[in-house]
Amino acid sequence: MAESLLLIEGTNVDDEALRTRSLRNAKQLVFGRFAEGQIVHLGMNSLDDLAEALTALSGVKGVSAITTLAVRK
Repeated sequence: MAESLLLIEGTNVDDEALRTRSLRNAKQLVFGRFAEGQIVHLGMNSLDDLAEALTALSGVKGVSAITTLAVRK
């Protein structure tokens, strides 16, 4: 099991779109707004799933940047 905290930034990013995006082997929990973005917790099977999840989340309308705040394996 691996976990990550992300800061997802952008203009008019839809919270619901972040919650419902299919991430295959990862599950997301949107904590809420922080500064100009959203804090998202990811739970994954392995760190290999992180790259796939980041790619999927970057496809959400309005997302301009994703910063990894923490990763734990």
